[in-house]
Parts: sequence; structure tokens; C-alpha cells
Amino acid sequence: MPAAIEHGISGELLLPARPTELGVARDYALRTAAAFGFDEDECDDLAFAVNEAVTNAIRHGAPNERGLISIEAIAQGQSLTFSVRDYGTFRRAAASASPLAEGGRGFAMMARCTDAMQLCVGQGMTTVRLSKARS
Repeated sequence: MPAAIEHGISGELLLPARPTELGVARDYALRTAAAFGFDEDECDDLAFAVNEAVTNAIRHGAPNERGLISIEAIAQGQSLTFSVRDYGTFRRAAASASPLAEGGRGFAMMARCTDAMQLCVGQGMTTVRLSKARS
């Protein structure tokens, strides 16, 4: 874990854009959230939300020129925010009317696991910000 996270400031993980790296992303989120002082359930919620955001970045986004996506953790006051960034152009998926559809529920699940979820779309870059406050 980056030393900056241990001191509550910030840290970044650059991750190859491959599904085999999802465990690394979850572990980073769990360790960072625990170091910030969240309880086990809150850590699990954040790890689940980060996993979903990274999955979306891998499936629907694009890596940078080195084949990487970014997960950044930023602590501000009582809140911890994870920003998951890819370098693709965001396209909203068509909504499915079926609750059994394979995809299309990720944003709702991320929002339920966090206090705030924000989608930031720019030219050649998509960032999902997931924030949770300590109780």
C-alpha cells in the first residue's frame, strides 16, 4: 500500500486492464478502506463498488498507451473517494427491461454501496468516483 494512504492523504494504483487483475483492485480497495478506518462491512461495500467500476473500465473502456487503468484513493476529512479511470469514450448502454439481463445494473449497485457515485466523462477519458464517509 502506498505510504501516503497509510497517512490518510492519497494513493494511486496503476493496473493492467485485464480481468485477471480484479483481485488486485479489490485487495487495494479493502486495504485502503481498512487503513482509513472503515469497518468490515463498509470495506466490503467499497471493494465491491471498486470491483464493479474496474470491471466496467476493462470491459467497456480502454487502457492508456501502456495498457493500464488507474485507481486513485483520496481521503478528505471523513470521506474516502476511489476514482477509477480508463481512457475510452463512454457510451451509455441500452437499458434492458429484463431483471435477468447480464448487464446494465452496475451503476445502481455501485450507488447502493457508496454514499456518492459520480460519472465524469471527458474526451478520451471516463472516471467513476465512489465516495463513502466514516460514521
